[in-house]
Amino acid sequence: MQKVLAKNRFVGYTLRMTENLLITAAAAFTTALATFLLIEKNKQNKNKAMQNQDQIAKQIDSLIADTKGKFFRLTFIKKDGTLRTINGKDKYHRLVKGTGSPATKALKEQGYKNAVNRNGEGWVSFMPEKVVEFKCGAVHKTF
Repeated sequence: MQKVLAKNRFVGYTLRMTENLLITAAAAFTTALATFLLIEKNKQNKNKAMQNQDQIAKQIDSLIADTKGKFFRLTFIKKDGTLRTINGKDKYHRLVKGTGSPATKALKEQGYKNAVNRNGEGWVSFMPEKVVEFKCGAVHKTF
């Protein structure tokens, strides 16, 4: 009888240990699955944000191209978070000096667009997705 009890105690201990391991494994699996799903959701959100940024950039390019050399008003959020409004053109060769700098080329590679600020007598770089308002003649677009 004592051999049977000793055997049962060992079996009970093994079952409790197996249950704890299963619970631990299930918790680890659930955590890993939740982390994976969160990462996938973040990837999808980033992809949607990139698509929205591309659409806005194309819209801004289209609006500027539709001005056909006329001046336009552009309001955008600067890098420091403040608003800036310019009265500009995309091509205003009177202010062009030189052939461009490596810094300007680097900005273009990062997605910045250039325009000439007629009031400030200089070039301005802006991110298309940070544009708040565009106005040229009867065209008035708010983002």
